[in-house]
Amino acid sequence: MRTEEYDVLVAGGGTTGVIAGLAAARNGARTLIVERQRCLGGQFTAGSQGAWVGFSDKANRIVSGMTWELRDLLMERGAVVEDDPETDVCFLYDPEVSKVVLNEMLGREENITTYFNTSVVDVIVEDDTVVGAIIQSQMDRIEIRAKVVIDTTGDASVAAQAGAPFEIRPRKEIQPMTLIGRLAGVDLDKVQAHYAANPVEFDHHVPPAWRDYKSFPGFMHYGIRDDLKNAKLPQHLEYLRHWLVIFTSTPNPGEVTINCSGAIEAQSTAAEFEDRARQEIVSQACLYDVAEAMRTYIPGFENAYLSLIASQLGVRESRRIIGDYKLTLDDFTSAREFEDNVGRAAMPAGFHTPEGETMTVYDLPAGQSMGIPYRCMLPQTREGLLVAGRCVSYEPPVANTIRNMAQCMVMGQAVGTAAALAVEHGTTPRAVDIPLLQATLREQGATLDPAGASSVAAGV
Repeated sequence: MRTEEYDVLVAGGGTTGVIAGLAAARNGARTLIVERQRCLGGQFTAGSQGAWVGFSDKANRIVSGMTWELRDLLMERGAVVEDDPETDVCFLYDPEVSKVVLNEMLGREENITTYFNTSVVDVIVEDDTVVGAIIQSQMDRIEIRAKVVIDTTGDASVAAQAGAPFEIRPRKEIQPMTLIGRLAGVDLDKVQAHYAANPVEFDHHVPPAWRDYKSFPGFMHYGIRDDLKNAKLPQHLEYLRHWLVIFTSTPNPGEVTINCSGAIEAQSTAAEFEDRARQEIVSQACLYDVAEAMRTYIPGFENAYLSLIASQLGVRESRRIIGDYKLTLDDFTSAREFEDNVGRAAMPAGFHTPEGETMTVYDLPAGQSMGIPYRCMLPQTREGLLVAGRCVSYEPPVANTIRNMAQCMVMGQAVGTAAALAVEHGTTPRAVDIPLLQATLREQGATLDPAGASSVAAGV
């Protein structure tokens, strides 16, 4: 088995990992990104999410830097729908165009190498320090040695293999997974006219956590209970009366994204392989059933057809590392600032309840946001390792404000920059100079401070 050496190894090429790799490379570190799929972007692309959430505190944009750079590149391609970019709850975007744009972003960086269709199968730890990993493709196995390893797998799989402490909730409590699909051939004008003429009783145009936002791009509808309440459904579709189906417009005419959530008490990291297989099978069949129900019972969908089933499940929750700091619900509700802020979050906190139909929501007033502390990305007991994405250190009620893709990308820029600084100064990620890290992030356009503030307020 041959060995390759890099300054920074990024495990996971979702958008968190892409931004982390970009940040590390742009700050001078020779960087390798390892991605298990055939494209970059994770849930952003292969997961076909379509709604890019987390940019606003209802009054101000709180995300900039490399995440906004990606948004600008997609805007140039006509691949983003927006209403008011400063206050939109989300942007609607084209996942297929995003695959190309992410490749182009990395292709412009001399310091980045990307391996596709490759997984981390083991982690190398020496004296409690993560010094590399064993990666496996279909044809080869390589030992990668790195000065800093960044875990952007989403499931903290590198941290777990390295022996870092983590926690995960029981199957009966964990947020449900989801699968995204797309319908083509939709007459959206007719759909909107239908809902204008038939005010909903149970459903809404946006999820509960989004209803205080004053601007929303495109069209969204939350649920199909009203459309099915008086319908004589065939037996195989009866379960859809209690299944959450959200659908939105896209940048493309005649196309709708379907977000299809439902609980079968499965964890994405469950030891039982059958659990994950069952979730995949149930979710794919459900999308097919939803397409049939929408064609039959919602005006405007008569000629629609299922044109895509995402190539990966959307996992809302799995492992969370136990970090040097754990974000709490009180941190969110008090809009807390930290001495080591590296970004901001303002989407309503809370979580999808396990049965998949409802949400628990904790909100902030317009104009308020929470700082994201660097310490929640440092796993306890291990050096040389950084974690970013939905698997950082936080209490479960904080989930929906920290796991959004915009916040994951913000954390990616923070850990990539920190990794490069650690390499440059010959230190560990835990010992990185925080004022220097913050100054570097600001120079790269990142938003660290609350609206109207010139510096981060003190608070530990």
